Amino acid sequence: MTDGLKARTARANAGKAAAIDIVSRLQRVDQDLSPAERRVADIVTSDYEAATRLTIAELADRADVSQPTVTRFCRSLGCASFTEFKISLATTLTVASAYLKSERVFDDDAGQIARTVMIRAASAVRECLDQIDTALIGKAIEAIAASRRIDIYGQGGGSAAMAEDAKLRFFRLGIPVSAYSDGHQQRMSAATLGPGDSVLAISNSGRSKPVIEAVEIARSFGAITVAVTRPGTPLAAAADIVIAVTIAEGPDVMMPTPSRYAHMAVIDTLAAGVAKRMGARARESLRRVRYTQARIGIAIPTPSTDPTPVMREQETGE
Repeated sequence: MTDGLKARTARANAGKAAAIDIVSRLQRVDQDLSPAERRVADIVTSDYEAATRLTIAELADRADVSQPTVTRFCRSLGCASFTEFKISLATTLTVASAYLKSERVFDDDAGQIARTVMIRAASAVRECLDQIDTALIGKAIEAIAASRRIDIYGQGGGSAAMAEDAKLRFFRLGIPVSAYSDGHQQRMSAATLGPGDSVLAISNSGRSKPVIEAVEIARSFGAITVAVTRPGTPLAAAADIVIAVTIAEGPDVMMPTPSRYAHMAVIDTLAAGVAKRMGARARESLRRVRYTQARIGIAIPTPSTDPTPVMREQETGE
């Protein structure tokens, strides 16, 4: 092989490596790693930037594993070699460094917990952004914006909380909306829906039987059904529009479930999209909400939406 061909091959291989988001891949395969490979992962995730400067021998020594174990770890992430792994990691850090590090250094337990939780939250949102199908997001926005009524279903601690949060996002736009976490109520609400109505179902597992059945009922009566869930699940199969999100759960049961942050980001995206799609109608509804809150002193004004001058004029007129 000529030197020129070697250089072109190296550049091509580097390009392939750069296409891998190693941080997201590491989070997805974490549960499938062997105990020895997980020790390597722990060293890498404890300081991503430092990991890009380590040799394979240094990383193996810090993780107390053999060099072949480090190579197996790299292959588990889709990299052909340790060199390819380092290229991909360096590229990921260059693109997403703002989400993966903080200038603060903590020397207390509370600080370490805060760092872990918040970096995991930011990583979950970034990983969600990498995964979402924007065409399907657009379809969901169109369906919800055109709805005369939205019923939202979520069951269990995380999904029920997300359903309630989604209700708070959408009702301010002037759309009749309800959220249900009880399986019986979900079925009853679904039975009252029809063409022109929509359902938003939220489930990280995609296997909550009451939610699945409620979606199937609503769909049978002509309502448009949107699901935020994992791909390939029963809920995904039951819905008209599936916003597929897969966020790996961490091994530490003491830490919050990171998928909550991804689902919250999707809900905010849908709500913002619906507001823009509705245009003047949503703007007027939001203005009224902000104004009524400002009258009792709890709205936080922004330079473009501060209602105080209008309030003063009205009070003077009164």
